[in-house]
Amino acid sequence: MVLKKTLYLFSVIILMCIAGWFYKAYKTVPTLPAYKNDLTDDHGNAIKIAAFKGQYVLISYFQTWCGDCIKELPSIDNLQVTVGLDKLKVLMVSDESAEKIKKFNEKYCNTLDFYRSNKPLNELSIRVFPTTYLLDKNGRVIMSKLEGFDWSCDEVIALIK
Repeated sequence: MVLKKTLYLFSVIILMCIAGWFYKAYKTVPTLPAYKNDLTDDHGNAIKIAAFKGQYVLISYFQTWCGDCIKELPSIDNLQVTVGLDKLKVLMVSDESAEKIKKFNEKYCNTLDFYRSNKPLNELSIRVFPTTYLLDKNGRVIMSKLEGFDWSCDEVIALIK
């Protein structure tokens, strides 16, 4: 009887640990990885996030196969148009091949700037797509979201204006 109770308690503890790990890995936004990673633009130039200080920056980590990423694109594009290119820099970041990113850009949204991550996104703790951060003019995260979100909503516009 004691052995059964011990096994039951041990099983519950193991399940709680697995559930906690899953929640942390897939349901919480990881620490912004942009400062740990260089990006490459479509011309092969290295880009550092620090180059955009003084502007609000929206960084969206995406994959070309991701349905929520595709759905989110019009709202990101609309946000950039609404607040203006001089106030907001949008960085669409993927670790997929430059060719895949280029085709995705041409098919879904050629008005935004797409970049390739020099490290696999999984290494940067990005496991859910899209994972998106809004940074203030000093480079601090002021909003972050997992999965799809309407980035052109009044709440976001008020943060930038």
